[in-house]
Amino acid sequence: MEPDPNRSVGTSDFPLKNPMPSPPPPPPPPPPPPPPPPSPQIPSTKLISFPNVDVFGKLTTNQLNGLIFHYFQAKGFKHAAFVFENEAKIENIPIDESTIGNGALPSYVHKGLRYTQLEANIHASDADSFVECYRLEPLDIITNSVDDLSKIINNMKVNTMGKRKRIDYSVSNQEQESSKQKRKIAVYGGPQSVTRTPGLPPVTHQVSDSDVFLLEGHSLEVSACAWSPTDSLLAVGSSDSISRIWKISNDLSTIYNSNPDVHYLIRPDAKNNGLDGVSTLAWNGEGELLATGSFDGLASIWSKNGELLERLEDHRAVIFFIGWNRKGDFLLTGYDNRIVVWDTWTWKPKQEVEFHSEQLLGVAWRNNTSFAACSRGNRIFVYNIGVPQPVKTFFGYQGEARGINWNPTGSFLASYSHGMAIKIWTFEQDESLHDLMHNESVNIVRWSPTGPGTNNPNKPYCYLVSGSKDRTVRVWDCFYGQLLYCFNGHRASIVELAFHPDGEYLASASVDKCLLIWNIRDGKIMKSHNSCDTSIYNLSWNKEGKLITAGNDGGTLCVVDVSF
Repeated sequence: MEPDPNRSVGTSDFPLKNPMPSPPPPPPPPPPPPPPPPSPQIPSTKLISFPNVDVFGKLTTNQLNGLIFHYFQAKGFKHAAFVFENEAKIENIPIDESTIGNGALPSYVHKGLRYTQLEANIHASDADSFVECYRLEPLDIITNSVDDLSKIINNMKVNTMGKRKRIDYSVSNQEQESSKQKRKIAVYGGPQSVTRTPGLPPVTHQVSDSDVFLLEGHSLEVSACAWSPTDSLLAVGSSDSISRIWKISNDLSTIYNSNPDVHYLIRPDAKNNGLDGVSTLAWNGEGELLATGSFDGLASIWSKNGELLERLEDHRAVIFFIGWNRKGDFLLTGYDNRIVVWDTWTWKPKQEVEFHSEQLLGVAWRNNTSFAACSRGNRIFVYNIGVPQPVKTFFGYQGEARGINWNPTGSFLASYSHGMAIKIWTFEQDESLHDLMHNESVNIVRWSPTGPGTNNPNKPYCYLVSGSKDRTVRVWDCFYGQLLYCFNGHRASIVELAFHPDGEYLASASVDKCLLIWNIRDGKIMKSHNSCDTSIYNLSWNKEGKLITAGNDGGTLCVVDVSF
C-alpha cells in the first residue's frame, strides 16, 4: 500500500524502544485543618470599664488590678508592671483601656480618702446639726477605723476655738472715736490732715492704728488698685485723670516720717474732667508692665517706672475689663459689646469679638490661648484665640450675669448673677454641673490660689468663695458641689473678696466699711479693720501677704499691716 502523502505524521508512527513511563498522578491534597474554636464574645456589659460618674460605686478586684497595672505603666515601673501582669494574669482580664484616664488610681484613692473623711465627720456630728468638716491627715485615714477617726475629730473640735459652723462676729453700732491719729500722706503737698473715723469695740483681732497707713489725694473715688506680683509697687487707679505707682516698704514704720516714692501716670491728652479717669488696671506676670483702661475707651501701657509706652485706641466706650494672659503675650480688653485681644509684641489687634445687640457683662482668661465672655443674653461663650466662632456656649443661668471666673486649671467656670445661684460649668457637659445657692444676690466670687496651676501646687484643694447681699461669705467644694463653711461677720452686703497669696487667709470687704481677714480652714477672724470713711470696693495683697490695700469711693486708699 502506498502511503498517503496528504496524511500528517504523528509520533504513533514511530515506535519507541524504551518508552518513558507516565508520571504518577498527584497525591490528593491534605485535608484542611480543623477551624480554631471561636473566641468567646464578651458582652459589652461584661467589659470592664472605669466610670467617672458614680465615684462611690463598688470597685471589683479586676478593675483594681487593671488600675494598678495601668498606674505602673504610666509611671514607668516596668519591672513591677511585668511581675504584676503575670501574677494578676492581666492578659485574661478584659479591660476597656479607653476609660482609664491618666492618674486614675491616685484619683480613686484621693476620692476614697475624702469619702472616709466625710463619713467620719458625719459620725462625729450630732444628728440635727449641720456637718462641719474637719480635715484629717491621709495617713490617719488609712490607719484608723471610722470610729477612731470620729474620736480624733471630736478632740479637734474641743481643741479648736472655732467650734461653730457659722462664725458670728458682733459689731457694735455705737461709733467710737479713735484714740490715735491715722497717719496720712497728702499727694499734692501741704499739711497732713487728721481724720477721726468710727472704730470697733476693743477686740484682740482689731488692727492697731499704728498698722494703718492712708494714702490720699485723689479728687474722685479709687476705682482700682493692684500690687505688683514681683516688687513692692502698688498701682492705684482713680476716676480722676491721674494714676499712681507707689513704692511701699513691707515695714510701714519706715515711711511714717517720709513720703514713699511715687510715679504719676499722666496721659498727655488728660483733661481731668472725669471722662479720662482709670476704670481698671492690671500688671503683667513679670511685674514690668502695667495696663490701664479708661472711661473714654483708651487703654495705656506703662513701665513700672511710670513711662507711657503704648496707647491702644480701638475702643469707643469705657473699658471695664483689662487682663494679661499668664504668658504675657496677649492682652484682653473689653467694653460694652466688644472684646479686643492685643498681640503684645506688635500691639496690634490679634482678634476682635463683637456682641452686637448683647451687652458684654464679664470676661475671664481660661488659659494662655482661651477666654470666656458672658453677655446680657443669658449666654456664656468660650473662644480660642484665632478662631472667630465660640468653641463652647453655655446656656441657662438665671438673672442678669454679674461676672465669670475660671479656676486655676481652667476646668471649672463659675458664673454669678443678680439671682441667688452660682453656677459651675465644665467643658464635658452643656448644662451646669452644680448650682450653689445664697439667700440673696451674689456680688463676687474668687478661686483660692491653691492646687495645680497656682503658686501653691502642693496644696491639694482649690476652693471657691463667694460674697453676697445676704452678708455671708461662703466656701465651696466645687467638685462635689458642697458648702464647706459659711462666715457671718459683716453687717451689710459683701462686695469684694481677696485671697492671701498662700491661700490660707481670705479678706472680705463690705458696704459696712469693715475689712475682715478670715482663716479659711476654720472661719476664725484673724484681723479686722474699720477705719474707712466710706464703703470698700477694692482689695489687693502684696506679694509677701503682709500688707493689704483697701480702696474706697472717697479717694482714700488704706494700706493695712495684717502680719500674723
